[in-house]
Amino acid sequence: MNVNARIKKLEEITGLPVRQDTYSGDAQSYIVFAYNDERPALYGDDVPLYDNAVIQVNLYTPPNLDYMEYKHLIRDYLETIGEVDSIGTWIDTYVSNKNLEEMKRHTTFTVNITESRR
Repeated sequence: MNVNARIKKLEEITGLPVRQDTYSGDAQSYIVFAYNDERPALYGDDVPLYDNAVIQVNLYTPPNLDYMEYKHLIRDYLETIGEVDSIGTWIDTYVSNKNLEEMKRHTTFTVNITESRR
């Protein structure tokens, strides 16, 4: 199952860089996604008919940025391609690619996406 193109559409929707697994660019706000789980979802005649993937989509923004518009754009789009299970937000300290510590707001969306194998 490969839903990368659907998740990467968030770049067009938000205007933010979207990368799988890790981001090493210079943007202050960006999106990273990863596959948390992937498995067959429904069987017929002892063969899998559907696959289900649990995708974690992570929005990183500066802590002083009003991120709610991004949050709602991402949530609304993810609801069109799957079922959003949860959204959580917190502030963390990260080491930037310039080896400096910086605070980032980290907003996580967990989405279940099911698609037919046929």
